[in-house]
Amino acid sequence: MARFRYTAVGPDGRAMAGEIEAPDPAAAAADFGTRGVMLQSLDRLKEDGTGLLSSPPSPRAITRFLGELALMLRSGLPLDEALALSAEGQPARLGRIVLGVRREVLGGASFVQALERHPEVFTRDVVAMARIADATGDLAGVFAAVAAQRERNHRLAEKVTGSLRYPAFLVVSAVGVLVFFLVNVIPNFSGLFADSGSDPGALVRFVLALSDGLIANETNLEAGLAGLLLLGFLAWRTASVRRALFAGFLRLPGIRNIWGLWRTSRFLSNLSVLLGQGVPLTEALKVLEDAVGADGRAMLATVGDAVRRGGRLHEALAQVKLLPPVATRMVRIGEETGELSKVAGEAGGLYAVQLEKRLDALSAVIGPTAIVFIAGLIGGLMVTIMSALVSVNQAVL
Repeated sequence: MARFRYTAVGPDGRAMAGEIEAPDPAAAAADFGTRGVMLQSLDRLKEDGTGLLSSPPSPRAITRFLGELALMLRSGLPLDEALALSAEGQPARLGRIVLGVRREVLGGASFVQALERHPEVFTRDVVAMARIADATGDLAGVFAAVAAQRERNHRLAEKVTGSLRYPAFLVVSAVGVLVFFLVNVIPNFSGLFADSGSDPGALVRFVLALSDGLIANETNLEAGLAGLLLLGFLAWRTASVRRALFAGFLRLPGIRNIWGLWRTSRFLSNLSVLLGQGVPLTEALKVLEDAVGADGRAMLATVGDAVRRGGRLHEALAQVKLLPPVATRMVRIGEETGELSKVAGEAGGLYAVQLEKRLDALSAVIGPTAIVFIAGLIGGLMVTIMSALVSVNQAVL
């Protein structure tokens, strides 16, 4: 997305000025045309920190901004002043975007229109809530609810990643210890086996050959590892690559169930917030497509189509099996009692508790298992080497 500075005349004849993000000038001009705005000038702005090495504002930073904006609006500040103050202290790129939103609002655009021009920062749920806030006049209350729900999502995500980070650290440590053992310890024994002239066994021969190969190709391996790390870093910054890796990760044993609990909790909790703030169900379902992952997006789109045709939400969810049966039954109860927002929020909280318990149990099992595996691997190699040495000594004697 490129940034452009524009001047224009609105449908009411008022002069407008500000900044907009669009793929190219034609797309920017088309955006103005659909809103009945007469474009006068459009200049591309130089972007700071673009490209593969640039980083979009973090979700945490965006959540913090939304919370601060809600607080300032509640204190009685006008929107333009609240935007100006909340831009201070933000990461550089986010601060520039917030100030750009302020300029667009002052230039005649609505707040919702200004947010829609920055989809990489303000996701569909934020824009949908802002649209409802525009209609109800409670921008502070709506954004406070959005910030609170996003904060709960962040804490849950950190719980998930934190539980998986320790096993990943153990695996990396095991590989590091094994490489150190092969490069620095095994070579001390290779000369003894060579001098003895006896056969140490197939397993020991394999370990010695692996050690010799690592030492002989050390420079090439280091260069290859550095290249892979760089390639992985650049690839990770591509959304399609991240989605593909995430889809593969979800197929790992035990991870699928955790993802199912996380997706259910996020879907129900976010649905509760959206409905509670007055977002229509059909629009809420469209917004929530971003919260269910690539594997659930098509299913939720099918659910949305069924609801728009007059179907019941719980029936559509049961048809595509997006949620566990218990969660679907709770949605049915919410629909039948007319309290879908309340019931969905309570159900989302229950699934969040289940997820935390599952993660605690997984961490309690994986940690000791990984330690035993590492100890067994290194210990087994040492026992094999020492047994071969004893056999060589006995043969010599």
